[in-house]
Amino acid sequence: MLIRKKRIGAFGMALLGSMALGIGFTSNAAAQQSCEIDEAQRLFGQQPRPVATIDRLLAACRAAGSNDYRIFMFQGVMARDAGDTAQAIELLQKAHQADPQAINPALELGFTLEARHAAEARLVYDSVLKHEPDNRPALLGLARVARSQNSLDEARAIYRKLLAADAKDTEALNGMAWLALADRKREQGRAGFEQVLTLDPQNEEARIGLSKSESVYRYLFDASGAFVSTGSGTSWGFGGTGLIGVSAFDTLEAGWTHFTDELVTLSAIGVSVLPSDDLRAGYHRLVPLTYSVSLTYDYRGHKTLPAEHWLEGSAAVYLTDYLRWFGGYRQAFGGYQYDGRLIRTGLAASLSDSWEVSVTAFNAAQAIFNSYQQIWSWVADITYHGPRNMLVVAGAGYSPLIDNVDLHARTILPLTDRIALQLAVAHNSINYDTRATFGLRFNW
Repeated sequence: MLIRKKRIGAFGMALLGSMALGIGFTSNAAAQQSCEIDEAQRLFGQQPRPVATIDRLLAACRAAGSNDYRIFMFQGVMARDAGDTAQAIELLQKAHQADPQAINPALELGFTLEARHAAEARLVYDSVLKHEPDNRPALLGLARVARSQNSLDEARAIYRKLLAADAKDTEALNGMAWLALADRKREQGRAGFEQVLTLDPQNEEARIGLSKSESVYRYLFDASGAFVSTGSGTSWGFGGTGLIGVSAFDTLEAGWTHFTDELVTLSAIGVSVLPSDDLRAGYHRLVPLTYSVSLTYDYRGHKTLPAEHWLEGSAAVYLTDYLRWFGGYRQAFGGYQYDGRLIRTGLAASLSDSWEVSVTAFNAAQAIFNSYQQIWSWVADITYHGPRNMLVVAGAGYSPLIDNVDLHARTILPLTDRIALQLAVAHNSINYDTRATFGLRFNW
């Protein structure tokens, strides 16, 4: 979670300090007479910034043939502030190339690269730190990059170095608070942001951090009931599932569900028999905006049938920050009536921080269904992520071979910061298979 405050340039005080000193530059005599770069620099430090006047002065400098790096640096920062990141990067790269030893264009370039080009930003900050190992803006930038690349220990070491030099460094304190939240230590994170607000009551990043902390938890428990209705009868179920966050990225799962009647169900993903008791155990690893992997095992006990076993592995890879590929494989075994497999794959695209759409293809094959005849199914979903871990998912699917239409929806509605209501419903047109789940979610 990277929060950037609007500031004068990327590193306000460092830049203004060098402005006050009057940075040296090279130009020919004609350019010096026609280029008022010092006046442009003075105006650049004003708030509100007179952009039109500065643009005119900088254009005159370029027309005069001046190669002062400040021309490109000021233009790059203004392009970034205007939201044109690509143009800002191009101009700031020119500024950096004009004087590779100058610190300010390198810092501005690194800051601008962070959001979309973290690896390149790291190289820029590393080059600055080779010459100035204690350069604070470069250290803060490198820590932000480390966080974005999920190198939490590296970021923690940098913040500790900065706090050893100044225990009241609010940016380093904010960074440590974000790391605490990443490690699922909500109270420690809250305490860090509150400390910043005692030092700087108007600190925007700390205020945002406090609001985000309400969505962080280490433990989760779902208590739920279920109702299943098919053309051959109905069954009730109840149970619970617990999740434990053992690290910033790793989660363990354990669960149990009991059903009153062992109905045979047929849906888009094949034939299954509701178990009397379903015991589940799983391991999940999620590295934000990078990848995720899961491995789960289900023991499905039956009263008169052999025990059934499901083993499933899944993975997801972020192709970009906004596009994710996912897939999974499930193998069922324990008896001829269970033997089979389910393959799924798909793509999910984030439309915004709140909205996501996904398309999934399922391929099921079971011994009991026409001797492993394949059933293809296609599903489309839209997901809304709201405040305090609110979730709404709705979608539809179709299986041509069995002419099945699948409609489904699910929601998590927060009641308090620690308790949420869960509701889910799904209907398959074949066999009139309808399922509903209802329960409460507790997190702490």
